[in-house]
Amino acid sequence: MKLRIFYDTRSHLIWAVRLVEKGDKYGLNGCLTHDKGDPLVEFYDPRHEHTDLGQFVTRYYLGTLLKSGEGLCLQGDVPSWSVGEACMNRIRDWLRRGA
Repeated sequence: MKLRIFYDTRSHLIWAVRLVEKGDKYGLNGCLTHDKGDPLVEFYDPRHEHTDLGQFVTRYYLGTLLKSGEGLCLQGDVPSWSVGEACMNRIRDWLRRGA
């Protein structure tokens, strides 16, 4: 599992970001297997201990995340679940390097 922790200096939140590659297990209790060529990128909020990584927030295809150069609103109805532009740029750099 490729995982990295990022600190967002704008929101002062910590994000656990996981790269899910083809053949990796994901989803609730690892019940799914990723079978696509484009990896998935998952975001977890470690303040909430719903899983070993924290509370699952969302997942995106890697290709989608790499197309933008801005911050990212992960869930519109939870204002704190946004990643600032500087933090997203660090996440994208990590992903481009192959995580």
